[in-house]
Amino acid sequence: MPSIFKRVSRPDPIVPDTTLDQELGNAADDANLTLYFVNLAVASASDLVNADFGGKSDPFCKVTLGEVSQRTVTVQNSLDPVWNDQMNFFVADKPDKITFHVFDEDTGMGSGKDDSLGEVEFEFSDMFETGVKYEGELKLRNVKKGRIRVALRCRMMKPIETEIKLGYVEKQLEGKGKEQEATVAALDESEKLREDAIEELSTKEQEIIQKADELAEKQKLHQTELTEKEQRILDQAQAIEQKIQDYEEAQVALKETELKKQEAETKLTEAEEEILRKAEELETKERENADALTAKEKEILAAADKLEEKERAHDEVVKKMEQTEALRAEVENELTAKEQVIQEQAKQIELKAKESADTLSAKEKEILEASKALAEREAAAKDAQQKQDAAQNELDAMIKEKELLEGEVVKVKGERDELSRKLAQATGDANAASDLARKHEQKQAEVNSLTKDKEGLEKDLGKANADLRALQEKEAAAKAGTRKAGCMIM
Repeated sequence: MPSIFKRVSRPDPIVPDTTLDQELGNAADDANLTLYFVNLAVASASDLVNADFGGKSDPFCKVTLGEVSQRTVTVQNSLDPVWNDQMNFFVADKPDKITFHVFDEDTGMGSGKDDSLGEVEFEFSDMFETGVKYEGELKLRNVKKGRIRVALRCRMMKPIETEIKLGYVEKQLEGKGKEQEATVAALDESEKLREDAIEELSTKEQEIIQKADELAEKQKLHQTELTEKEQRILDQAQAIEQKIQDYEEAQVALKETELKKQEAETKLTEAEEEILRKAEELETKERENADALTAKEKEILAAADKLEEKERAHDEVVKKMEQTEALRAEVENELTAKEQVIQEQAKQIELKAKESADTLSAKEKEILEASKALAEREAAAKDAQQKQDAAQNELDAMIKEKELLEGEVVKVKGERDELSRKLAQATGDANAASDLARKHEQKQAEVNSLTKDKEGLEKDLGKANADLRALQEKEAAAKAGTRKAGCMIM
């Protein structure tokens, strides 16, 4: 708080030394003096009698209150005069009535005495207590006709008490004036202090603005460094995404290979059905010629042995595929670990962005720590990249082995076709045909086992694809988190 700030005291109120009740008490006898005031307006008269010969009356009105009398002006030659005269009466004793007497003024040519045109008395009743105003016409008495219109208000007054009250009010006004002068002086002092405070605050404000600019520049530099780190992380994430895409393409190629293998197995099953049909034909021919099958039986057994060797080769391929699945799981684990590294990195960047309002030294320490963490993550990413490249190489080798296996399957198909042709030409005996049927059942059981293994492999492949999709979703979430952290830093 600026040192020039100080409180300006409000001036104390200035009051008279004595109260109004005290002053009225000191002048109790004089203060009780009462005057009775009547404010009167004699407006006009109408339909007056005519007291002049050869003309009209010259009326005026005489008003009497107690021992005090006043009169209006004279209106010449009129029986409906309009005076509009104002009159005020002050009397010490409370009056009961007021008298209005209208005269015809004698101009000196007559008897020299004013002739009466009628009079009327008006009783006040309680008008002094109530302050009610009266306005109306009064009928003149002692004449045949005539009316007078008046308006009056009555009021009791205590002049000494009023004077004392007026003097007390003047003292109060004088005190208020002095109090106002003191207030103006205090306001002037307060205004001067305010101007000094504004000047000092302006200086402080300039210093604060300068410091804020310096802090903003440092924060901008800090955000630039964080943006570079974030860009590096995004590049790593894009590289990982590219590797995942390559892995997906390899999975697609592997799936196509599986489809080709299934087609080959389907064709192999058709060949086995053909063998069964031929076996039935052999049973028929067995009854016709039982001696000519010896050489053919040996050929069939040799072909069966070759088929067993091909099936063993197929089992080896299945094992290699299992090894490939294990390798894929390892690659997924590596990718998950890399994803965790990226998420942790994004969390650290977000934490650094939240703590950017701290002191610059703390921010610089956080930047150094983030740089170390990023270097470690870059090393881990490179290691994961190498492992993924090795997995890709092994996957390519597997694809080549699959292609070789497809060639072998085609070769087995040709041999089966040759066997079918030889069986069509053979005329076997019943015992050899029975042995061949038993061997065929054994081979069929082995083929069924191979089919089950293939179905298990397909399930594993489906699970691997589901895991791959989950990995892609996690990778996308990690990228989104990284971008979100970048937006927060910017």
